[in-house]
Amino acid sequence: MAERDSGWISGGVVDAEDARLATGLLAAPASGPLASRTGIRPTAGHPGRVEATATASKDVTVRPFQAVIQGTRGSSAGAYLVTLDATKTVDVLGAAPADASQPRHDLLVARQFDPQYADSRTGMVVERITGAPSVSPLDPAVSGDYLPLARIRVRAGATTVVAGDITDLRRYTSALGGVMLARDAGDRPVDAYMGFYIHRLDTNRLEVFDGAQWRYPLADDTGWQTLTPATDWAAAGGASAEESAFRVRRIGSVVYFRAAAARQRAAATGASVVCTVPAGFRPAWGYWWVTATRFGIQRSQPQFFEMGVRPDGTVVVAPDSANAPVAVDETLYLSASWPID
Repeated sequence: MAERDSGWISGGVVDAEDARLATGLLAAPASGPLASRTGIRPTAGHPGRVEATATASKDVTVRPFQAVIQGTRGSSAGAYLVTLDATKTVDVLGAAPADASQPRHDLLVARQFDPQYADSRTGMVVERITGAPSVSPLDPAVSGDYLPLARIRVRAGATTVVAGDITDLRRYTSALGGVMLARDAGDRPVDAYMGFYIHRLDTNRLEVFDGAQWRYPLADDTGWQTLTPATDWAAAGGASAEESAFRVRRIGSVVYFRAAAARQRAAATGASVVCTVPAGFRPAWGYWWVTATRFGIQRSQPQFFEMGVRPDGTVVVAPDSANAPVAVDETLYLSASWPID
């Protein structure tokens, strides 16, 4: 029948599948309403990490961990909650020496065995799956229910395993509703629900699934970045260098720019590049504003100029006529903001 026995009900007959379904519903979901995400429970100390031995040898070690392994051999198989409670040493090259001329890929996995699904033994075992030597080796196939831990590239003729031979394949899970660790974009949950949060380890940023795509829930703030003035321009000085420095900052998709720009050596006629903002701060198309001078009419010079930012990142100032150059020692107060999308 469709209704399963509830976990730990008085007087009920709760079999192993019922128990796994009851406990698995507390873990982060995977594809389908009854599935949990296979992965390691994150803790301090790099749980489940596969490492070369301190002195290079034929073995590797696996750090202790707890994990969820989703059953795949039945529609209601449920999730196994597994534990490796001490560091385990796994033989890589003793029982299966390296090929003399071709490399191979071995996998280290945590595999769950269950006689209910015709396995000859029961329990979780951390083990090596040996690949086939080849010029372009592939990962070996793994049957049953398992959690990948690492790939070991066995070099041709190798007698030891070193750190560079090991590729980390661990994936993480979390409690239902918790923030889950993801190694990169490819490690995001395939069937995330709206409001699912992950923390990307490669970018160190939080992402949330909005029902259609992954996005950043908080505005990314670059802080103020100092720019280098273009030729014949300099920071004008003043009460402090902070007030006059050429600076740019992005908060989310909006860029903020400020500078007190002093003209040097020769007057600027026509459009003059003041500085260039880097990639990531540049608009999709140009924007223009009006900016004021410090001295202007006090010296019988123009009081206002045009200021613009181009898609190539150049910040420019331009007079409103050819007869109104930016004079030497004149200061322009530049301040603007623009979207980058």
